[in-house]
Amino acid sequence: MLICFLYSVMRYRYILYLLSSFLPIVSIEGYAAETIEQKETCKTNYSQSLTITPAIYPYLVEPKDYPEYYRRPYPSLSWKDFGNKTQFVVGRNTPIDSTEVAEVKGDVYRPGLSLMCDKNFTRRLQFMSKNNFFVHNIGGYGPGSAMPVYGGFGECIVPKWQIDQIQRYIGNKFTGFDVGEQDGRFNFTYRHIIEPYIPDKKQQYLASQPYFDRVASDLGNWCSALSVLWYWHPILKEGYTMLAGSETQNKITNGQVQYMHLRGAGKQYGILWYGDVSVFDSWGCKIYDDKNGFKNGGSLSLMKRSYYTQYMYNSTILSMEHGWCEGAWATNRGKLSPIGIMHNDCVDFVHKYGQPGVMVTQIALLNDFYSGWMPASHIAASFRVWNGMPYSSGDYLTDALVSMFYPHYERSGFFYDETGAMCATPYGENVDALLSDARVETMKQYPVIVAAGDLFSGGRELTDKINDYVLQGGTFVVTAKNAARFWPEWKIIEKNTLFPAGTKVKVGNEQIVEQAAFRLYKADLPENAQIMAKVGKFPTVWCIPVGKGRVILSLTEFGLNSQPYRVQPPSSWHRGEFNTYLERPYRLLSHFETILDELFSSVNLFSVGKDLGYIVNYLGKGKYRLAVYNNTLKSLPFKIESHIGDIETINELSTGNKLFSCAGYWPHEMKGEVEGKDDESHIYGGDIRLFDVTVKNEKINVMRKINQVSPVTGSYLATDNMMYLKEVIRTMPTFFDYFDGVAVDGRAVLQMDDKALARQNEWYTLQSLDIAADLRSGFDSGYWTFDIQKSAFQRTKDDLNRISKKLQLLYGKHSLLIPCAYKNQCPDEMRAYYNICFIDSISENSNWSYGKNFRLLDCSILEWDDVYMAMRERCVNKQLDVTVDKKVLPVNANHILTLERYEKDIRKAVSGVDCFFDAFGGVCVTAEYIANKSLDALLEEKKWWDKIGLSVIVSFIEEINHFPGLTLCDAVPVYYERSMDYYKDVLSKMGHLGLKRALFTTQAPIEANYSEQQIYNKMKESFKILSEYAGQRQLKILLTNTRFRIAADVKQQKQMLQQIGVSANMGLAVNLNHLSEQEYSQSIDDAGHLLDVVILGGVGSMEHSEYLPIAESGKSADKLNRLKDVLLIEKVWPFTNESIYKDCQYMNWVK
Repeated sequence: MLICFLYSVMRYRYILYLLSSFLPIVSIEGYAAETIEQKETCKTNYSQSLTITPAIYPYLVEPKDYPEYYRRPYPSLSWKDFGNKTQFVVGRNTPIDSTEVAEVKGDVYRPGLSLMCDKNFTRRLQFMSKNNFFVHNIGGYGPGSAMPVYGGFGECIVPKWQIDQIQRYIGNKFTGFDVGEQDGRFNFTYRHIIEPYIPDKKQQYLASQPYFDRVASDLGNWCSALSVLWYWHPILKEGYTMLAGSETQNKITNGQVQYMHLRGAGKQYGILWYGDVSVFDSWGCKIYDDKNGFKNGGSLSLMKRSYYTQYMYNSTILSMEHGWCEGAWATNRGKLSPIGIMHNDCVDFVHKYGQPGVMVTQIALLNDFYSGWMPASHIAASFRVWNGMPYSSGDYLTDALVSMFYPHYERSGFFYDETGAMCATPYGENVDALLSDARVETMKQYPVIVAAGDLFSGGRELTDKINDYVLQGGTFVVTAKNAARFWPEWKIIEKNTLFPAGTKVKVGNEQIVEQAAFRLYKADLPENAQIMAKVGKFPTVWCIPVGKGRVILSLTEFGLNSQPYRVQPPSSWHRGEFNTYLERPYRLLSHFETILDELFSSVNLFSVGKDLGYIVNYLGKGKYRLAVYNNTLKSLPFKIESHIGDIETINELSTGNKLFSCAGYWPHEMKGEVEGKDDESHIYGGDIRLFDVTVKNEKINVMRKINQVSPVTGSYLATDNMMYLKEVIRTMPTFFDYFDGVAVDGRAVLQMDDKALARQNEWYTLQSLDIAADLRSGFDSGYWTFDIQKSAFQRTKDDLNRISKKLQLLYGKHSLLIPCAYKNQCPDEMRAYYNICFIDSISENSNWSYGKNFRLLDCSILEWDDVYMAMRERCVNKQLDVTVDKKVLPVNANHILTLERYEKDIRKAVSGVDCFFDAFGGVCVTAEYIANKSLDALLEEKKWWDKIGLSVIVSFIEEINHFPGLTLCDAVPVYYERSMDYYKDVLSKMGHLGLKRALFTTQAPIEANYSEQQIYNKMKESFKILSEYAGQRQLKILLTNTRFRIAADVKQQKQMLQQIGVSANMGLAVNLNHLSEQEYSQSIDDAGHLLDVVILGGVGSMEHSEYLPIAESGKSADKLNRLKDVLLIEKVWPFTNESIYKDCQYMNWVK
């Protein structure tokens, strides 16, 4: 029965995967000629390998179908909430009466945060409610900036009474507060002050999320996400987003690429999307006023194309940023501007012709959840992920694939003629972007999925999903690096053979000459594998039938050249320099691109002509709506042709006024082909046209609706990590597909500080995460007992009471999980007072334990791949005992090792470092380590520190960034007060523990409404308060130089200390990670007698705070070791024995 139950609850058919692995294997080790010849005889026709019957998934996203819907604090909006039709924004105001109602068509208003400061706030909501108007995307949030008295840009913390008023009067006609443009702000403004910047994709994800957590928290966790870059997946995954949009423009990112990501994220997490068209571009803003403002900003033609394509994308709302009427910014009354005319025409279009049907996207580009991929930046001449790390090979593959669908997308914002703002589409807009946490139910909506990046984090779960997808009929395109992870039985390994530029690859009957060198992998593939391309006798691409589907495998690492092309970066961007192209050092191999081209073309439903873009929507059997657009400045021929049957009728749908002669139609006063053709076979420069097409004798598959999984209930994961539970879960991207709760070891709950639990609980509540206390080990070990005759009984009563009180601070049923063996002993008064649930004891035979209506998974290693395999009973739990008997050596007293940011146990961390007791005398932990633990727990832990002679330093540096962490100025008073309380709480605990040193740093400038001088003065005041507080506890506060901050260097900080009035409990720490080899000696000298600590390392980047190991810094170890009475703090990434030992060798701390 147990086995049957387990198989019934597991979502993917692992047994099918196992069966597929038993296919006969033929070795192609060394690419034996006779093996290839044998395969040649059974190989099917090349074109047949690429023939796919187009398949349409004709269903709009319905948020209620997704399990995420039931965890969100507010319901994500559905098409029903919009009256099942596209709505239109008509103004940036919130009318209070008829005199303020817009004189353009539509029912949606998009106000700023001034609304929240309006004394007539409630009256405005009442008027909006009476007229059935929508309140959309309230914007203007400025992280960390002081909020003006009358509203505007600043950090607005929305009070509950206003949330209640919005719920009462607006309800589901409120789309949320705008988290908009925060991805751009974070990546271009805030990321460089992360301290330290760790060049690791998973760490960058963890570092980015707190920023958006605070934005959402301030806005009541009732948000819409109007993004400008690519960041929809991480934002939509969280529970605070009810609707999402993309702001398109001829500026940062191509709008088609933005919506490719947005649609994919919406389909993954069950969130609808909306459209938004900016009037800005890289050179200014379009305003139809009396000052020739129409000459600036994006062209009117681009705005129209954007409006109608966003309609075709199934956007719930269409929005212009402003400009409906002539006059000042956001005017929506008076004479219509050309923008207003275009807007009204689109409203009339939707009223006349209705909804566009369902956009057809048959191809998904699958990237890793942590990829952080960003589109190539022409303006910055860069290829980066997470706005700081250079592209890896997998990221170049992503770029190359996106470029196939949207050629020259990276030129957006760089060219006066708007090249790249919208691109021609060789395959139509037939693609969405998914991340590796997508459920297989979402994957199956696409007949073709391409592994579009380095899928490094998905593990066995992703393997199972992909096998399920292929077995059920999907076509999966993959290169060797990823395929080796998904099909280890194919034994894919790299063959160290370089094929030079000029190599000819045979694809079908065609010989393709490669322009760059490449390497091949070798493999043992199933007998039914078919060669699609080869170099002589060496196969390069295979088609492998698997179940009902197939895998198209390139035996290159990522389908790219192995040696970079020589490229010349474009010159630095500034006005006028708009005619250079961004060259790519890595590109798709020509033979692989040829195969992909044929594959993507095989699912095209229609074609319309060269150099044009088009979108296809499905209206019903034999009925389609097409948008055809021309992004060039000249008229182009077009012809709608069907690839799925015979065209019966083509009817053009009028978009109203042509606008060709309007001021601002062409970009930047450029003159296109004014006399260009606009007829049945030509489309005018910059125009978009829509057609309804009927087709008979259709040759397509219309998929059945795929049900999303139901919400999980009563499934818990056991853990002893309460300190960083949020971070643990965030490293498990599909956690909520399997669990709705965690069971935290009771003793770990007891160790927690109550204030820390209260701080953490907002996220747990947002995720509807049920937190229980797991008391099994305590009872089974005899630490707790219900036997009143034993001395441990009183401790049990006390501890259960304390645990229960701590659980009351957290979301959930507040359950205490106790082994069934003690059920009969449990006193009745405890059963009545606590929510006690009985459960099996930890088993040696199964990773699952069961109670009434719930189950609990034990996994000793909380890495997601291990957890996933533990769910499947495919790994054995092994508990690791940590015992340290050594003492630190007095000679190492001034050598300090910085532990990892999310370390929860000093003892375990120290035990895991092989050379620790040979090289170090102490550790440096974050202030969060001290803040999260109760004083009682820390005092108990201190007994071990004292036993081995370990010193402990505390660092606030990682948390002081003004936003989203700790601040030292009162631009946002509530967060300043919280920060000062936090500092004092930690310093107070340090005093009780006898710790002596706390590392601080200064903070960065604030974006608006608070000057650098104000910040400087307030920092001085704050440090004076904290130094006095620390002095009373015999603590020393050390200021640390940190780039990108105010008072960033040692001289400036020394001056600040002198202005404060230097006391014995203040000093300086010199951080070598912010100093070049030439600067560090002078900085140490500048610090003089105030120098107390040196943080070892070097400058890893000039753009952000990336640390370089001291062994790679070029700084003199001898000089550093000669410093007297100065602590030397080792801080290294990655935190591995190898990295630590290498630095210790460099410093001559180990032999």
